[in-house]
Amino acid sequence: VVEVLASSVKIAERAGQIVRDIMAGGKLGIVEKTGKNDLQTEADRSAQECIVASLLAQFPNLKVVGEEGEQDLSKVPAEFIVKEQDEAALKIKCADEFKNAKIEDLTVWVDPLDGTAEYTQGLLDHVTVLIGVAIGSQ
Repeated sequence: VVEVLASSVKIAERAGQIVRDIMAGGKLGIVEKTGKNDLQTEADRSAQECIVASLLAQFPNLKVVGEEGEQDLSKVPAEFIVKEQDEAALKIKCADEFKNAKIEDLTVWVDPLDGTAEYTQGLLDHVTVLIGVAIGSQ
């Protein structure tokens, strides 16, 4: 559990940099997912590719659910793949009830760009990368 958490921290940092880089480049690639109030940008797609591909590279049996749906990860740029873990997170003491959790017990929930509407308005301080780890039903 702690290893998945430590990887998620580093991966979230990289995904956040991707989000900032796309904003700086000015080509947001905005599309409507289900309507005008449900937008998706290139930052959503790219950040999710980074997160999912990185997690699966480190933990092939991990179940990962992304808000942007399933994606073809075969063409994810190598610079998007994070292989490191956060050293501080590795020092976190895992609760006794979760110490024996297996990778198959985990589900990682991903919102690669929480606050897409704000992002499209240039409000970068109002968005975040969310990675949640669930163990069983908790």
